[in-house]
Amino acid sequence: MTCQKCDDEASIHLTETVDGRRREVHLCGPCARKAGLAPPEEPPLLAFDAILQKLIVAHVGELVGALAQTTCPDCGLKFMQFRTVGRLGCPNDYEVFAGGLRPLLLRAHGATRHVGKTPSRRPGPTSRLRLRAQLREAVAREDYESAARLRDQLRQKDADA
Repeated sequence: MTCQKCDDEASIHLTETVDGRRREVHLCGPCARKAGLAPPEEPPLLAFDAILQKLIVAHVGELVGALAQTTCPDCGLKFMQFRTVGRLGCPNDYEVFAGGLRPLLLRAHGATRHVGKTPSRRPGPTSRLRLRAQLREAVAREDYESAARLRDQLRQKDADA
């Protein structure tokens, strides 16, 4: 777009609607100043770390002030590095960054203490394999009554699974 006053490239674009009529104005910086309109200032240059810290503060809260400066004495990992990478450097980090990790663990796992899993007590493949081996032996011995009983047990296990 070009400026409506001087044919330079327009950098300020205004649109207003009055009584249902739409009016657009396109001006370059100097013409906008002459018209009393201030052109937008250059956005401040922010370092990536500053932007990242602002995002983390928005998600973690007040803890970041102290935690952002915290560094693990064992591995040298900073809390901000952990937040960007998502991995801790050593087991000591759990204690060093405890204030920031507790809310994360609570939100992710519903608890801050590991309790493990309880294995299901269903009969595993070993009992099924043992029954099959016994069935083969019974057939080899020509003990067909035992083989039929073992066959029925295997079918029952397959139906339960």
